[in-house]
Amino acid sequence: MREQPRSAVPDPRADRATPHTPAHPAPERARVGLGALWFGLAGGPVAWSIQTLVSLPVASHACFPRLTPLSAPVFGGVRGVVFLLGVMAFGVSALAAGVAWRTWSRTRQEEQGASGAGARHTESVALLETGEGRTRFMALAGVMTSMTFLLVTAAHAATLFLVAPCAG
Repeated sequence: MREQPRSAVPDPRADRATPHTPAHPAPERARVGLGALWFGLAGGPVAWSIQTLVSLPVASHACFPRLTPLSAPVFGGVRGVVFLLGVMAFGVSALAAGVAWRTWSRTRQEEQGASGAGARHTESVALLETGEGRTRFMALAGVMTSMTFLLVTAAHAATLFLVAPCAG
């Protein structure tokens, strides 16, 4: 019987943790979805961006439709539209903050574990080393970002009550 030649393609099972190889540096990555991590991180900034990109032109056009500013808005309900956009952006930011908090609470104990003990590792294990705590980092960054943009959307919406419409 002839011996089969060894393939140059590495065995995907070789990266699995055994007593001789370290555990994955982000062991809690399966506890949270990638979509939840990204929504927690980017939900607040995207909501604020949409709030700004829609409410500024609406309010500007209502008071400045031509070359000269008006003393009163061209159409009624400008404040209502801008307020509704603010409430929606605040809601999305609050939801993103809640999702980020939940993902962080599930991953905050994540540690590198036994990997990186100074032993020489194969290239595939060394690549895993660079991911230490990435889900924990994304979740915590999402908490901080979402909370910041929660305050920003609230401040943005509060200007409706502090600034008079148009020049009047």
